[in-house]
Amino acid sequence: MSVSEKHNITCRCGKKFEWDIWSSVNVTKDPDLKDLLFDGLLNVVVCPFCGDLFYYENFILYHDEKKHYLFYVYNHDCAESKTDLVKKAKYDCEFVNQKADKKIFVGYKIEVFFGLDELVEFLRREEEL
Repeated sequence: MSVSEKHNITCRCGKKFEWDIWSSVNVTKDPDLKDLLFDGLLNVVVCPFCGDLFYYENFILYHDEKKHYLFYVYNHDCAESKTDLVKKAKYDCEFVNQKADKKIFVGYKIEVFFGLDELVEFLRREEEL
């Protein structure tokens, strides 16, 4: 399931507005979101006051059921916590598998990325293989 939530955004012009920001993307169920990601348009906002177009960095859970990918995409400034975030991601998947009626993430590649650019670079390399 893909999930977007309203966020309060502050533009460089100083004005505040609300915008839907994706926090969970399932590209198997919503393949158009993968296209947005690859086109660099996922979580891009437009200020309704000045027209400025910019990327809003936010945590995203990327899920591809066909390729068995579950990727945690954190903000760039979280990179120094990579070791802890990788442990947390693996713990979260194990926790879900233990609590669910059937194991969901068995055989999944679990990864942590910092920024959508890092995720897209990885996905493009994978598609070339």
